[in-house]
Amino acid sequence: MVDILAIGTGLKTAYNIGKAAKDLDDQVRLNTAISEIMDQLTQAQFGLMDMQLQYQQLVDENKELKEKLNKEERFDQYRLFRTAVGHHVYMLKNEFAGRDEPLHAICVQCREDGRRSVLQEGEYSYYCTVCRTEASHKRQPGYSISSGPTYDEHW
Repeated sequence: MVDILAIGTGLKTAYNIGKAAKDLDDQVRLNTAISEIMDQLTQAQFGLMDMQLQYQQLVDENKELKEKLNKEERFDQYRLFRTAVGHHVYMLKNEFAGRDEPLHAICVQCREDGRRSVLQEGEYSYYCTVCRTEASHKRQPGYSISSGPTYDEHW
């Protein structure tokens, strides 16, 4: 981080040298004083440029963090919900539901990717039109949900 105090000190030194140089009659000493002033001003200018660069980096980082925070705050309105079948969706909390924002669910996978994808609700399952994830919320009659064969079954 650029030291603001050092920049201020450099400028003050340049000012003091200039103030003292106005009373000089000797051309060599005057040229030396002007050279010292130019050195101090150049150092101050480089310090200022470094400070401006650091300021811009902080502004960019601040903007990025605010965007990230706003994105996360959108999801604070939802809670993870386990359906009767055992699948998971994010449901809008009741206190946020209303006329402008009806009760709905969003996709768990899309949520992890930072997207707010409202699930389409079918008779037996929720369906995400973005990532094609399906989450059953009701058992279909005559249809069992299986995670694969058991040890005594064959594929």
